[in-house]
Amino acid sequence: MLDWITKALMWMGGAMMIGVALVTVGDVIARKAFSTGLLGLVDLTQFAVIGFAFLSMPRAFLKGSHVAIELYDKFLSRRADAAFHLLAALLSIAILVLIARYGWLRAERIFGYGDISQNMGIPMWSYWAMFLTGIIGSIIVCALEGLKAIRIVFGRLNA
Repeated sequence: MLDWITKALMWMGGAMMIGVALVTVGDVIARKAFSTGLLGLVDLTQFAVIGFAFLSMPRAFLKGSHVAIELYDKFLSRRADAAFHLLAALLSIAILVLIARYGWLRAERIFGYGDISQNMGIPMWSYWAMFLTGIIGSIIVCALEGLKAIRIVFGRLNA
């Protein structure tokens, strides 16, 4: 289930990026052919980049496709390696919780003020909603990965 959810979030963010790339091509064509551009392209681009970056984060944590340095892996036992993975999961959770807390406070403020983007009037809370979705999803994934590591460290090697 988690695999499907993280994949859906990643594809949603990817679709946003593909969509904004196509709109950007349309903007370039409009500028050359009609000497006019598409108003709000910057807003759409920012929205798509935030969506792709943060909605893809839980998938990166789940698949371990983020940046990692694995110099020690071949020298350690499975339990010792799992202990390092547990430490990484705990540190990631701690940092992500701090980021989520800050993001939540900022999103509340933005929502209360009713802020919108400059050109298109996209509600700014929607940017923060994608941000928080990615951060909270990443916390959940890290917690589950940490539980897998705990099972290995404390005895159940086939986890």
